[in-house]
Amino acid sequence: MDHVEEKEFTLRLQMRCVFPEGYEGDADGYAWWEEFPPLAAEIVAAARRIVAAHGWSARPANRGRPTEEEITLVVER
Repeated sequence: MDHVEEKEFTLRLQMRCVFPEGYEGDADGYAWWEEFPPLAAEIVAAARRIVAAHGWSARPANRGRPTEEEITLVVER
């Protein structure tokens, strides 16, 4: 069996939408969030391209969290 060393690097994005004073809250049903999943897909694709450009590979890994909340890439050399 091969010896494998691991380190972890986290890039955390915290999404926000600011509403004007007097907003009653949740009235829009988080409609602003619907814009983010396509952006998230582009961010992941860009990360994979950058990793590949430097001779590494990246593959998705599932940690049991929904992809709307978390995406894990295993980056290997």
